Amino acid sequence: MKLKIVAATVAAFTALSSQAASWDWGTHDSFESASTAVAAGAVFDTYSFSLGTASSVESGVLGFGGIIGGAYSLYSYGADNTFGTADDVGIGAWTFGGTNTVTLGAGSYYYTVLGGATKATNYLIGSQVTAVPEPETYALLGAGLGIIGFVASRRRRDF
Repeated sequence: MKLKIVAATVAAFTALSSQAASWDWGTHDSFESASTAVAAGAVFDTYSFSLGTASSVESGVLGFGGIIGGAYSLYSYGADNTFGTADDVGIGAWTFGGTNTVTLGAGSYYYTVLGGATKATNYLIGSQVTAVPEPETYALLGAGLGIIGFVASRRRRDF
């Protein structure tokens, strides 16, 4: 009986094809996207990128039918600065559809896209980066508003 269960499990795993592909976006542009074709079977794709400055990152993945259990995750490279090792840090995990926003510091990151394709299909991943203003920017804004207020109050007193 146990032999039949093992044989059935092996047959099921060999019947399903599996794919894993990796893309390197390099330094993340203001918008990155990819339309990826997948065959029937397990899907495990990765998209790596780096950020030069702190940024707000909005992302989403859309499946076009035939993908079950579709989800994607965002990770940062760990202390060893090597992709895919045990010290990588998970930042978030989401299902397909909708958008998600996180604020990230300068560094190296990657998305993983997971799911099971019941037939040949494709999915679309998109990621948009907006720079987060540095604290000095807010200090300059405050100083400028203070100077404008001072000048306005002096003009009011002169009349």
